[in-house]
Order: sequence, then C-alpha cells, then structure tokens
Amino acid sequence: MNAIQPKQSRVKQSTFRFSPIFLALITACLPAYGDDYFESGFLGVDAENVDLSVFSKEGGAVEGEYLVTVIINNQVIGQKSVLFRRLPDGNLSAVLTPAYLQSIGVNIPQIEKFKGVAEDAEIDDIREYIPNASTRLDLSQLKVDISVPQIAMTPNFRGYISPDLWDDGIPALSNNYNMSYGTTKTSGNAGNTRSKNFYASVRSVLSLGAWRVKTNFNYSHSESGNQKYTNTDFNNTYVTRDIIPLLSTIFIGEYSTGNDIFDGIPFKGASIRTNEQMLPQQMRGYAPAVSGVANSNARVTIRQNGNVVYETYVAPGPFDIRDIQQAGVSGDLDVTVTESDGSERKFIVPYSSIAVMLRPGRWNYEVAAGEYNGGSTVGSRKDKFILGTLAYGFMQNFTLFGGVVGSQNYQSGTLGTGVSLGSFGAISADVTLSESKFDDVGSKSGQSYRLRYSKSVLATGTAVDLVALRYSTENYFSFSEYNTQGYRLKDDVNPWSMQKRRSSIQGMLSQTIGTLGSIYLRANRDEFWGTNRTLIGGSVGFSSSYKGVGYSINYNIDRMKDDQGNWPENKQLSLNVSVPFSIFSYAPGYQSVYSNYSMTHDNKGRTSHNAGVRGSLLNGDVSYSAMQSWGNQQQISNTNLNLGYQGTKGYVNTGYNYSKDSQSFNTSLSGGVLLHSRGAVFANTLGETMALVEAPEAKGLKLTDGRSDINRWGYGVMTQLTPYQFNSVGIDPTTLPEGVDIVKTNESIYPTQGAVVKVKFATRVGYQLLVSLQKGDGYVPFGGVASYQGQNDLESISGIVGDDGQVYLSGLPESGVIEAKWGSAPDQQCSAPFTVSSQPENALTDIRQISVKCE
Repeated sequence: MNAIQPKQSRVKQSTFRFSPIFLALITACLPAYGDDYFESGFLGVDAENVDLSVFSKEGGAVEGEYLVTVIINNQVIGQKSVLFRRLPDGNLSAVLTPAYLQSIGVNIPQIEKFKGVAEDAEIDDIREYIPNASTRLDLSQLKVDISVPQIAMTPNFRGYISPDLWDDGIPALSNNYNMSYGTTKTSGNAGNTRSKNFYASVRSVLSLGAWRVKTNFNYSHSESGNQKYTNTDFNNTYVTRDIIPLLSTIFIGEYSTGNDIFDGIPFKGASIRTNEQMLPQQMRGYAPAVSGVANSNARVTIRQNGNVVYETYVAPGPFDIRDIQQAGVSGDLDVTVTESDGSERKFIVPYSSIAVMLRPGRWNYEVAAGEYNGGSTVGSRKDKFILGTLAYGFMQNFTLFGGVVGSQNYQSGTLGTGVSLGSFGAISADVTLSESKFDDVGSKSGQSYRLRYSKSVLATGTAVDLVALRYSTENYFSFSEYNTQGYRLKDDVNPWSMQKRRSSIQGMLSQTIGTLGSIYLRANRDEFWGTNRTLIGGSVGFSSSYKGVGYSINYNIDRMKDDQGNWPENKQLSLNVSVPFSIFSYAPGYQSVYSNYSMTHDNKGRTSHNAGVRGSLLNGDVSYSAMQSWGNQQQISNTNLNLGYQGTKGYVNTGYNYSKDSQSFNTSLSGGVLLHSRGAVFANTLGETMALVEAPEAKGLKLTDGRSDINRWGYGVMTQLTPYQFNSVGIDPTTLPEGVDIVKTNESIYPTQGAVVKVKFATRVGYQLLVSLQKGDGYVPFGGVASYQGQNDLESISGIVGDDGQVYLSGLPESGVIEAKWGSAPDQQCSAPFTVSSQPENALTDIRQISVKCE
C-alpha cells in the first residue's frame, strides 16, 4: 500500500526561502492526520505485489469464519464458529443472530429494535440495535469480546447457561470398578491360621438420551479357618431423568429422600425434587471426609444404612478418604479399621446437612412415594408412605420450610425457618411432630427440636462447618426409627447406630493461624432414651510446616460407654512428621521423596511408632513406601511395603506386611470402562459426567486433563466434567503422532448430569510438506496465502507464504493442487499442481521439501 501523500497547492513563486531547520520545526508542531499502513517494501517484496491494507487498523483480519472463544461482558460462554464481516467504517464485526444473543444473556424480548426481527436474522452491526454495544475480534488469542450494556442483559444472568445448550449425550454404559484382596497368615500356640478377604464393587450408569439407569453391585467373600462368608447384592438401583422446565429431576427405584428437612428415608418408589445444579452459582452437596490413623496395612470399611459403601486398604499412618460414592445419601457413616493383626477399631462420622437457605423468590421442593427400604436390621416394617417438602426464600434473608410424611400407621410434620445473620453466619431452627402406631403398645406421640448453625470467615481463615443440636422426646420416632423399632440389628452394624437418640450435638471448626499453621476441632455427643449410654466422639489437631518440614499433632477420642462401663473406649494422641528430601538437594531424584515418622499413644498406655520413606517415580505414576513399626508394650514389630501404579487405564496397588507371628499381603485394582456403540474405552475412575473424545488415527494423543489419552481405536475419555456448565474439552497438540494434523484443539460442551457427550476432533493424516512456490522468474510474494481444498471443509489446509515462496502445509495427499493468493486482482493468484513421488517407507514421518510452479 502506498503512503498517503499530502495534496500539493500551486502558489506563486517567491524569492523568500525557508531554512531546512525552520521547516523541520514547523512540521513537528503540526498535527498529523492519516492511517497506519504497512510498507511492504520493508519485507523485501514489491509493494504492488501484496495487499496488506486489511491490517492497517487495530485488530485487522481477513473477513471469514473463525473458531473463537465467545466472551460477553467478561464472562466466558464457550467456543463457537463465528462469521466476521467488514463494516463500512473498515472495522471487522461479528455476525450474530437474535436467537444466539438471547442464549448468551441479551434480553432480546425487551429491546424495541429487535421486535419483528427473525430469530435467525444475521446481525452484522450490533450497534444498530443496542446502543453502546460492540464486538471485538482478538485474533492473537482467538476470542471475540462482546460488550453489551447491563440494562440490555437478562436480569440475574451471570453464570447462567441456557438449557438450549445442554447436551444429554450419546447412549453409553459407564462402569467404575474396585477390587481388593488380602490374605493373612498367623502363627501361634494354637497353630497356623490363614484368613482371606476379597471385595469387589461395580458402579454402573446406563445413559439413554435424557434417561440414566444406575446400580451398584457389591461382592464380598471372607475365609478364616473353616469359616466362610459370602455376600452378593445389588443396591441403589434406580432410573433418573431431568425435567428441565421445572429445574427438577425424577428418581424411580431404590433411592433416598433428601435430608435437609426430614431425616433421609431409604425407599423403593419414585420421587421428584429440585435440582439446584441447574441453577447458576449453585450450592453443591458436600461429602463428609473420613480420616484416622492406621498402625499397619489396614482395611477400612465404611457402612451407611447397613450397606458397605466403601472399602479400601491404607498404608500405615494418617489417612483421609474423600471419594465416598454414596456421600449424598443420608445416614451416619459407620467406619471399621481392621489392622493387619486382625484388631478392629470402630467409630462414627456424623452426617448432618447444613441449614436450608434460599435466595429471595427461590423455592425447593420434593415429593416422594414408595416403600421403606432400610437395611440396618434383620427385617423391618415396609410401610408405604408419601412425603412432601417445600422451602421458600423470602426477602430479608429469611427462608421458611416444612413438610409432611404420612403412612397408614405413621404421620409426622415439620416446620422451620432459616435466617441469614450476615457476617455472623446462618442459623436454622425447626420442630417436628410425630405420631406412631404400634401393634403391641398402641399410639405414641412426640416432638423433636433441632438447631443448626454455619459460618465461614475467609478473611480470618475461620470455618464453622456445622454445629447442630437436636433434642427428641421419648415418644418421638422418625420414620426410619418407626420402621426398625423391635427388629434385631445386623451382626456387622455397630450396636449404637439404631439406639433411640434423646439428644445429639455435633460440631466442626477449623481456623488458620496466619503462617503458623491451622487448627481443627470435631466433636459429637449423643445420649439415648432408656439407658445411660453415651456416645462421645471428637478430635482436635494442629498442622503446620517449617522450612518444608510438615508436622501435625492430633488427639482423637471415641467413647461408647454403657451403664457398666464395658463398652470400648478409644483415646489416641498422634504425632506425624514429613521431611522432604528436596531440602537436602535440588537434584530431580530428591524432589518427590519424603521421610515420614508417626507416633500414636492410646489410653491403655501403648505407644506405637512408624518410620520410613515414601516417594514417587515416572512423573508421579509410580508411588512407593517402606515403613517399620514398633511399640513399648510388646507390640509386634511390623515391616510394611507398598507399591502403586497410576496409569491412564486405572490404578493398582500392592502391600506386604511382615511380623514375627504374621504375614499379610493385599492388592487392589480400580478404574473405569466406558462402553459405547463403537467399542470400549478403559480409563481411570470415571466421574458421573464425561466426554467421549474421538480423534481417528491419533493413538497416544494426550487430553488436556492430563490423565487420559487416545487409544489405538481413536477414542479417549475426559471425566470429572461439571454438569449444566461450560466445559472445555481439549487435546495437547504437542503429543500428536507424526504425520497427523488436527483442525482445532478445543471444543465447548454443556453436558447434563450423568451425560456422556461425544466430542470429535477431525484429524488429517498425510504428508508434511515445505513447498517452494515459484512464480515466473521469482516466487509467490511474502504474506500471500497458500491453501489446499479437499473434498470437504475439514480437508481445507492453508498457510502463510514466507521468504522465497516457502510455505509449510501438513496433512496433504500424495497429489493435488495448491491455490495461492496475495491480492484480489486476477494476476495476484495462481495454482500449483503437486505430486509427492518416490516416498520412502517412513514418508509420513518426515517433512518433505518440494518445489512447484504456480501458474
């Protein structure tokens, strides 16, 4: 492009002359008017041979369709192919439709100029319809920023994703499996004994459109001497589907009612309830953590409502389990820690929900009907019932909630309120009345009162996770207590779990103390009617670090004491220290190795010590530990070895324990497998919502989650996606196999809960060519565009011409035609037929250089 020249005026010739210095000063003081332009001569080419005027303005780019990330008012919406056109003022503008603008939050029905405009009409200048609105393409980051005044946006839109974008996914069957096996050989005066334990579970989800069919399978087998025990069961089998207009979900089968208002009721039947995950900035349900300290390679078994919901082996030292699958189902967690020598410790992790709080105008509801389906007793009443609950948020941070439960011989009702106290937290209180009719004693009426409090102060690092106080009169029965009253507990259920509670208090508190560390406190106390039995549990701890050395001190108490004082009582003080080898050297081999020491002291005067080393190899894929334990009261000295491998297809772990009187070995295997119409994909543990990624002929290509890759059949799984929200599914282009190119590296999806969304990345397999485009006696000019157009848009390949007419193109076939263009005139474009001949066997893995004539 030629420089803009000032107009020359004709004046009479004068003998007066300006000096050069004077002219320079005058010129410097005058304002300059004109546009920026590129002097293509600086590029070593003739300015007339290349048209760079498109880049003369900020953000300049060629008209056309771009795959960009859409951002509106600084909120990321997702990726979309957007057409850009040049306006008369020279600016490039996004072409959008009213339907799309409404889907990303623009209040189209309330904007006068959009009335009468078709939903699919192309709007190439949004300023004509919304004053002060704009679109801006940032080609360097492949994004388009859309700015719309807040008055033209839908109220309360931030974080909202239009249901029109939600994707129910494809038909698929996902399975998470977990298997563990342990064997122990013990020698003593009575001879040698051998015990074996095997546990397997599979959690399956069948996705069919908007429907999900879910079930859990559990199998356990144990042998000790001549005794054998085997149990097989399916549980929590149900069908679910979203009802989007109601922002609700229905459940049919074995499920549990919510526990925000009433205690959760396990049942067989059907229910429908509000699904707050469909809302923007929704509150997520919490999963209680189970923590403790193991003295050896111990087996941790967790039961809920009488069912085994989790079992695993842990290495010696502290453990913290946070991935319990059924955490959303109500009911306290009964935890059993079985050490390698067969000794057991049992404790309860209380599970109470936090206060019900809703924004003004919001409401939550649940309606359920079915048959009681509890499993903590040998048999139970199976009363059919109906339940209804409703919570509504009023102004002034006030929420009112209530509900009823009714069956032939049981009725109860509750009413309560939740109030936000601003900077002082939130509190709720409710009262529940019940009337129960028993065949032997007639009707009994009672009341239950509950108070709950929650507070989190991020500025001070204080978090009161839950404080709950409950008192029940002697004749009050929850629906679960009514159905199990008079029935014997199962043998493997802790005896206090079905005692009729009189009062209960629970609390959890954590506090960060600046840079010194953090302290936590957990406590619960339960008293029961008809006995002086008291259940007390609690723990307090402090954790910190000094120059990389981490340490913690914890005190735990679990006390289950009857009138005669013959219930077990456990008190334990523990110290844990972790020393990273990285403080001794910067060598890479030291960065993932730690020395660990732990000490526990209980109320019987026993002190146990554990010391050893742990670390990881191969970028963390392989983990290992070696620990030695000993004690002060003739405790058996144990040697513990553990080795684990975390691959892209699952996790395997083995452990070995040796002592003078016993030897034990355990191994576990976990992972997931996704079955779809084209085959199976093995992966790590699958989340509830995931993406099936297809990238043909790209074996080994890594996904951006860092945990998955593409298998030999061209499929991979990206898991742990967020339902009803924007999710970016991408691949790492640096891991592409040789000879394989890809059109784009990211896709945006909005899956519904439990969906398996298929995402296909189009790959191009062909030659990588460095082509020299000859034009006459020279070359195609620098800055021109060379492209190869295949049979469809996915085969369109292009590149920018560099010095000496060279351009790099990948994914090309053995022969074809390359089109080159460096301007709009007929003499500023040409065609170059090419052929790749005499290919060696590894032709697809080499960048080949060819020179062709462009005519």
